[in-house]
Amino acid sequence: MPAVSAKGGNVERATKIFAEHGDFIRSIINFNVKNKALSDDLFQDLFLYFISKSIPTEIRYMKGFLYKVTTDRIKDAFRRTGRYQAKLHRYANQRKSVPEREPEKAMIDIEETEKMFKAIARHLPSNEAIAVTLRYMDDNSITEIAEKMKIKPRSVSRYISVGLKKISYLFGTRQGGNHGND
Repeated sequence: MPAVSAKGGNVERATKIFAEHGDFIRSIINFNVKNKALSDDLFQDLFLYFISKSIPTEIRYMKGFLYKVTTDRIKDAFRRTGRYQAKLHRYANQRKSVPEREPEKAMIDIEETEKMFKAIARHLPSNEAIAVTLRYMDDNSITEIAEKMKIKPRSVSRYISVGLKKISYLFGTRQGGNHGND
């Protein structure tokens, strides 16, 4: 079968195919993909795919050819997305968090939380930073923190209370007081 090999020829051939069969291609994509944005991306990617590949000029059953290529590209897109989601889940599991619906958002939340605790460690005295971190990052009780720090639970409560006040001032989220009167 002869094929169009020059890039300019591929553009012309792809343009002609999409002009004649664009509605058919779109219907295949829309049937398999319910997300409009993803559907539009796949339609555009398919056009670019036809430009980048040599398209046979003598195709006996054009709709059959288009159906096969389109469904294969859709499957490839879903596989890529699945691999990406699996990587995010593995990363989240390593970070002690399992995202349910939006792993990208979960990863951003984890990284922002880590940045916040690093800032706490830099800006608070060590006992306050340790107490706040053990309480809110590691989810320890006051008694557990007191045992780990070898101090009284009352001291832990004081470190946490003072630390949280300093943190709220540092991050500009003071509760009560003079809002906007600084």
